[in-house]
Amino acid sequence: MSSKAVLLDLENNMPTASLLREIIEHYPVLYLLNCKGYFEYSLEDLTEFSSWVSSGKIIILDTPSAAQKEFEYAVVVGQLMALLESDSHVEIISAMDSSEMLLDMLSNADISCSLIQIQEDIPATHSEPHHLPSVSTIKAKPHLQLVKKYCDALGKMTGKPNTVEALRNSVENILQVLPEKAQHLVGMLINLKIVKRYDEQVNFRKKILKQWLKLDLEQTESVAPVTNLSDAMAQLNKPTGEEQSVGDSDIQVLDLYRNFAQVDPVQLEVIKKLNLLNAQKPKDIYALRDVLSEMFPQSDIRLLLKELLDKGYIYWNGHEVIYSHEMFLN
Repeated sequence: MSSKAVLLDLENNMPTASLLREIIEHYPVLYLLNCKGYFEYSLEDLTEFSSWVSSGKIIILDTPSAAQKEFEYAVVVGQLMALLESDSHVEIISAMDSSEMLLDMLSNADISCSLIQIQEDIPATHSEPHHLPSVSTIKAKPHLQLVKKYCDALGKMTGKPNTVEALRNSVENILQVLPEKAQHLVGMLINLKIVKRYDEQVNFRKKILKQWLKLDLEQTESVAPVTNLSDAMAQLNKPTGEEQSVGDSDIQVLDLYRNFAQVDPVQLEVIKKLNLLNAQKPKDIYALRDVLSEMFPQSDIRLLLKELLDKGYIYWNGHEVIYSHEMFLN
């Protein structure tokens, strides 16, 4: 079974922490590009985000600014060629019209990929309407179903929790969930804008809560185009005929890198053969890949490239391959 990864374009498309958490729960690795904005998350969410980065579950790709998108995407493609296994499939989520170009460039690099195009995330204005997740999205997500169930219970309450602690206890008691799950659901209520938090105090947004109360999960829903990240997640998690469900994310991360040990025995031989080329060493990352494929037909070339990049023997600046002094010393 091929390993799957998600490539999330953050340009005009900033996800909530809860949406990132959903991707992390279902996919072994998440690649982020265009990380130029600010992550306006709570301290708790930022702490969790940093743990994802340090553990390798989130990998932030270098995305330089260039006059033409093609050059920016070339750097992204070069990094993915080094990071991905040969049988990987990449799901691209982007709000940019130019993402079709990225899809083509990845395909031309022999990387299996598909695109989920979503609408641009327009900054909130004075009276911008709040958009709820679609019925199909809620049906597909047990956590969102719990949010809906709690909102239905709120509609029957005479008094509502007014502190974070009281809200957590209320969620735990009504939904009969463990404390850690109740904490996660409190975060979802805040991220979904049902609850507004002021330090340790909370208020319920009546208009948004009313929208949730009106939702009928039994209604039939016509097929609509993907418009936001919540809808993209629903589409992302639809299994195809040949796919199996993704297991524990930690196991998948280990599985992603299971062949790294196979690279070391041939690494010295790679360096020696490249040195023999002298001035004829390929300057283009694709040309280097092809040369290595001819030299070592039995090896996983993407893993070889990753080892060379990770250990500083070569560098890729988006335009050409640069060979380091360490390579010549070896």
